[in-house]
Amino acid sequence: MRGVICSFLDSRNSLLSLAPFQFPKTLSCSVVFALSHATKSSSSSMPQSQIGYLVPLTQNLDQEDTSIPKLSLSKGPNVIGRHNVPISDKRLSRKHLTLTVSTTASANLFVEGSNPIVVNSGNKRKKLYSQESTTIVDGDVVELIPGHHFFKYVTWAGDKGVEPSLKRSRQTFDNVALTTKSQDEVKKKSLGQGSGVEVENYGKYNSTGESREEAIRDFHVSNDKLPWTFRLLRVRELPAWSNTSCVSIGDVIQGDVLVAILSNYMVDIDWLLPACPTLAKTPHVLVLHGEGDGTLDHMKRKKPANWILHKPPLPISFGTHHSKAMLLVYRRGVRIIVHTANLIYVDWNNKSQGLWMQDFPWKEQNSPSKRCGFENDLIDYLSALKWPEFSVKLPALGNFNINPAFFKKFDYSDAAVRLIASVPGYHTGTNLKKWGHMKLRTVLQECTFDKDFKNSPLAYQFSSLGSLDEKWLAELTYSMSSGFSEDKTPLGLGQPRIIWPTVEDVRCSLEGYAAGNAIPSPLKNVEKEFLKKYWAKWKASHTGRCRAMPHIKTFTRYNGQKLAWLLLTSSNLSKAAWGALQKNNSQLMIRSYEAYMVLDFLVPDKCRSLENSEVRRTKLVTLTWQGSRNSDSSSDIHMTIEEHDL
Repeated sequence: MRGVICSFLDSRNSLLSLAPFQFPKTLSCSVVFALSHATKSSSSSMPQSQIGYLVPLTQNLDQEDTSIPKLSLSKGPNVIGRHNVPISDKRLSRKHLTLTVSTTASANLFVEGSNPIVVNSGNKRKKLYSQESTTIVDGDVVELIPGHHFFKYVTWAGDKGVEPSLKRSRQTFDNVALTTKSQDEVKKKSLGQGSGVEVENYGKYNSTGESREEAIRDFHVSNDKLPWTFRLLRVRELPAWSNTSCVSIGDVIQGDVLVAILSNYMVDIDWLLPACPTLAKTPHVLVLHGEGDGTLDHMKRKKPANWILHKPPLPISFGTHHSKAMLLVYRRGVRIIVHTANLIYVDWNNKSQGLWMQDFPWKEQNSPSKRCGFENDLIDYLSALKWPEFSVKLPALGNFNINPAFFKKFDYSDAAVRLIASVPGYHTGTNLKKWGHMKLRTVLQECTFDKDFKNSPLAYQFSSLGSLDEKWLAELTYSMSSGFSEDKTPLGLGQPRIIWPTVEDVRCSLEGYAAGNAIPSPLKNVEKEFLKKYWAKWKASHTGRCRAMPHIKTFTRYNGQKLAWLLLTSSNLSKAAWGALQKNNSQLMIRSYEAYMVLDFLVPDKCRSLENSEVRRTKLVTLTWQGSRNSDSSSDIHMTIEEHDL
């Protein structure tokens, strides 16, 4: 499987890496595959073209220090400081120095901070103090603090000043990119040209059979496993290996799309159209959004004439339309995507994000298949959005009204997941278990799991923390702990672990403190005493995403290197998203729209008749699972989880 990598570190310093997450042993998490109430960010313009790097060096200056990422440099001023140098040294200022890079091999260096820096040029060593400046050229070494933190200035300025080693590095990068692209060619052609991978190499191991850092470098999955797979989104500033088998928006929305329905919270139309040219050519586009009046007015002015904008109704105050999903209609079927990114530049370029997608064919007119759980979930949710129906003429297919009922025309019998959603309202009676965590509880109660998951822990990983209390957290945990063992007894309650970045994680992230805009919570919510026993640390070394702050949201139940189920969602940890029981548990109050998908295992296939029902015996395990590595690959889904003792 591909996924997102994150890790949890508990108070006893036990670390476990799970690949979509790194999970806690008593807690850590890392994931490698491929939906947030983020404070709005204004980064919609494309960055300037990259022209070079500051390459970290070891103390003896003879080789690159690979423990620290290179700092990309663009034409014009580049501010270097604590926001983008992942070094814990209080002598570094937030704005330590500015490098103004020209199209030649030289750059102007200006000292912004209070501490001096040193420039080594040839055989000369020059110390510069605050507000002093100098010119540096390709190959010069900068000491951010005299005698400490060495960075070599390298630029390819039109390839004139490129060192042979840098040229080789760039060639290697290009080769990796081409190799990755060739791996993503579709073996079995999918609706949008596909993104199947032919390689069935589940990663490398050391001499003891354990997975290692950079596991995503060798992490690929076969076509038949793609519906069971999460994908990570590409991160622009990471090295090539970190983006192996990861996707961009252009990899997801591709081919001859006839109708596109885009569901999201934030939409930057100025970024979206150039980033995804396919949308500009799509005849019919419906955008379901959560934007306010100011941004909405701008969208109305800038949108193509064939686009329809709709903000679903919000009957309860403080709610949002927060779901992140796409429905793409093709001549041969529909592609459904559930993901975690707003339709804005920073979400698709700078953050740890994930998505799931699967293609479904049209139903055969003469023998329509029966409805299944996935179809019921989908139609129920689409019906709640109340978008304005519109008519389309699809080439070679005919005339259709695009409404929720239209999506009954596709065959979901091979769906690898269940869809779960939140819809705002006060839900009672039969609707009590239709949405939010009560829907998840109902789905899990239909599942049978291995006895190893009895009282096994839970992992909650998200980007925004709501105002919680112990009663509600116990309510959510009860739903997350649902399900039965193979001996027909309940699995029992699991102990939750709450994974969230620290202030230091944010400071040293790719975006610096600006990344905190998408990881919001008032201090009074974070410092509640009862939460202290649940906290676990974010880490994502297996995918190189420790510094790409998580906007992905994932929830799971695990035992060592095995998972019972895994949920990818737009929901943060809040009552507004998951819902809260009221009136002696007879009513569920939800404020926001959310969309989630859950991979569950050992569950009867509800799409088949009862007399022919089958049980899927698929296991989701980690790459370090110590079972038979030669077992039938059709029954084991592997993920990169590594366990460490720190």
